[in-house]
Amino acid sequence: MSEVTNTSLNHQVYRVHNGDSLVSQIARVILVLTPRSITTAGFSERGDLLMISHNDYKKSLPPWILDFFEHEFLNETLLGAPHKVIAAFVATDKTMLVPEILFKEQEADKWIRQLHFIERNEVMSTYHLREDKAHYLYAWPAAIKSLIGRYFTKARVLPFASYQFYKPFRSECSLQCSITGEQVYATLYKDRTLYWHQVFNYQTAEDIAYHFKHLCKQHNINESELSLQCTPANKSLAGIVTELTQYFPELKDGSGNVPSNDRNWTGTIYLLQQLYACAL
Repeated sequence: MSEVTNTSLNHQVYRVHNGDSLVSQIARVILVLTPRSITTAGFSERGDLLMISHNDYKKSLPPWILDFFEHEFLNETLLGAPHKVIAAFVATDKTMLVPEILFKEQEADKWIRQLHFIERNEVMSTYHLREDKAHYLYAWPAAIKSLIGRYFTKARVLPFASYQFYKPFRSECSLQCSITGEQVYATLYKDRTLYWHQVFNYQTAEDIAYHFKHLCKQHNINESELSLQCTPANKSLAGIVTELTQYFPELKDGSGNVPSNDRNWTGTIYLLQQLYACAL
């Protein structure tokens, strides 16, 4: 796999049971593609999550090594029936929200290029947030788009943060957060209105906590009234979420809502279920 060798891969697998019939019970599959990683999740006809497979490679290598992703597309057991893949979620930090009333495709393209360096080998996509009356722009590698189109012709392509854009009903201030290997994707709703969205880098749980506490201070939000849900994109990141509870004791990660035979998978399972709901 080009620069990626087997010794540099971090492979994680979750199975709801170890029976031989598990793979045959999978009716739908979703993909999550982030820089240097891929997560594949298989669901039953009823929508129960049955299996997760995750692979990532070391941070010293380029973020989007095409050979790595194509190797996964060809060899991952869950992808053996390409017609079952209903969606691919792409994580990128080159994003921008534009109110619907201001949205003009050509103008929006210029705006995002003023905020981010968009390379020639990247394409721009738009996700319409109908309830929030806004458009979410994101730039991502053209080669990855081509690869998805070649192998999974029936799959929708959606931004990774798409599951965070909904109006919560029970809380005046709701902060949704997902932690990937290198970045945090976070969205704040205040009084059921989309208030803030950001993708930012982090090194430690303290970096994330500082960012959120500064957000609360900046927008006059009482931390005790903030409903914070934070999910790890894979099992190895569960410890980061646990560390965050030192700063936000009421933080939720989906635990208690999702059956799992491994406590470290519960937050990721919850995240993948939210993504699956977006894909339907």
